[in-house]
Amino acid sequence: MGSKVINLLSWFSVALMVAGFSAGFVSGQWFSLPLGVMLSGVVLLGISLMWRWQRLSPSNQWWQWRSTQSGTNALVATLAVLVILGLVNFIVVRYPYRADFTEQKTYSLAPQTLNVLSALPKPVEVLVFIGNDPSASDSQSQIVLQNQLLLKEYQRQQPDKFKFRFIDPQAEPGLARKHNIRNLGDISLVYDQRMKLLSSGLSEVTLTPAIALLTNERKATAYVIQGHNEVPLSGFTESLAGAINQLKMEGITVEPLNLSLQQQIPDDADVLVIAGPKLPLLEAEVTLIRDFLKEGGNLFLMLDPEVDVGLKPILEVMGATLDGRLIVDPKHARLAWPAALTYGEHPITESFSQKLSFFPFAQAVDVQEQPGQLVTPLLQTSEASWAETDLTGQQIQLDQGRDRKGPLTIGVAIKRSISAPPAKTKPAPQHSASPSPSSSSPTPTASPATESAPSSSATPNTEAAPSPSLAPTPPLSTESVSPPTAESLQPEIKGEAARVVIIGDSDFAKDDPYFEQTVNRDIFVNSVSWLIMDGDDPTLSIRPKRVIQRTLAISDQMNMLLSVFGIVLLPLTAFATAAALWWQRR
Repeated sequence: MGSKVINLLSWFSVALMVAGFSAGFVSGQWFSLPLGVMLSGVVLLGISLMWRWQRLSPSNQWWQWRSTQSGTNALVATLAVLVILGLVNFIVVRYPYRADFTEQKTYSLAPQTLNVLSALPKPVEVLVFIGNDPSASDSQSQIVLQNQLLLKEYQRQQPDKFKFRFIDPQAEPGLARKHNIRNLGDISLVYDQRMKLLSSGLSEVTLTPAIALLTNERKATAYVIQGHNEVPLSGFTESLAGAINQLKMEGITVEPLNLSLQQQIPDDADVLVIAGPKLPLLEAEVTLIRDFLKEGGNLFLMLDPEVDVGLKPILEVMGATLDGRLIVDPKHARLAWPAALTYGEHPITESFSQKLSFFPFAQAVDVQEQPGQLVTPLLQTSEASWAETDLTGQQIQLDQGRDRKGPLTIGVAIKRSISAPPAKTKPAPQHSASPSPSSSSPTPTASPATESAPSSSATPNTEAAPSPSLAPTPPLSTESVSPPTAESLQPEIKGEAARVVIIGDSDFAKDDPYFEQTVNRDIFVNSVSWLIMDGDDPTLSIRPKRVIQRTLAISDQMNMLLSVFGIVLLPLTAFATAAALWWQRR
């Protein structure tokens, strides 16, 4: 009986030492409780060892007992497990790593958030004003828990410069009045004695732009040209409402501008956006844009194929030409929706590797190299794509003699120095094979597809045909007066450089549910931000996406069947299996 008590005492002493060590290791504080537990275990273990030593006899050493050997093996195994767990915890704490396997990366911060947090010059504090009501509903408690997890993830990225607190406005009414809190759930951001109030709820989509706006104090204005059937700025679908709302959250004011009515570009315009016009611009409008570029303004062009909008003289300043033919991609389910598979090394697209973006009904953009001008291709299609010349045939396929094979560039960023020499009007490079009799007459879709004006000759591509004169050809439509020549648009920019982004499509930035989880909107917003900030902007990255709630809709009959299966059938099956095994082994 005494030996059994001593054995139990030995195991109990080991358990006390393990419990004390674990409590001190996990808490990181070796105060009286873990030390007292460990000391108690050591004392009890010493008592059990002394008792065993007194019962020793020359013929029966206690270390030869089977119980001693088993206890020693168990003790060594326990210590080995503790050492391994300690090393694993040390490595995890010292080198933290998390893997998010969810489809939408729900538990990971977006690249833009990481950039904004890493660029924080001073600490920022987030104050969440929410009531401390023990009888709150489960949904409210779940929201509080989600907010805590989100803010802890922010703090994990910048523990020294990101702080947060949950405050009960009823317990601290003075602080609530100071931050102009009106409703429970309002969030106040504090940075360098400046405050910003968020009333739209706490999420990564709203918090990251607010932090960036509060720390950078960016105030810029983008004017979107209207009056030529451009993409609408507002509306439920087929508009730029989502992209414009994102620009506003990042501190960029967006205003419509009808040049034919105002006849001037406002002085506070940081960038002009021309989004998919369907009618040609008039001479006065082109002249205003010319003067804007001369004064160091920035321009964002989104131009669709098969439409001549009279901007060829402005494009010639940068040596840019539009292919005009529709790009098709047989690898995509929608043939005329080519995907950008390659992104250029540029602040607009530097974090877009392995991301998806689609450009419905797009055309290729070509830019000739010129001194004093930096051209970066932003978006490039796959090798399987091509620019289709004839869309009237029953079967769309690559015609080596007429079509232009991919990969094709559909977006470029241009930075032109003020000291750049005058641009020479050169014939655009012909990417297809040499003209054949079959390609001498333009097809109905290829004729209006180019940005250049058509010639009276039968040459298939007027941009490719050399001309003895450097003067631009007459405009396509008689509605627009002859625009200024390319020589009159030579950059006389007073600033350091002029920046232009050209994308051969305007549909990519529309509010289409198909684009929700792509980087289409990021391309638009990053382009406008780069034109304003020239790359020194931490928001130039992939923005947080709104989480798509996926629900499984099941009928009442299916719900009943699943309940019966889980509550009745599974327990009965387990019970029957256990009974069968007992009957077999009895």
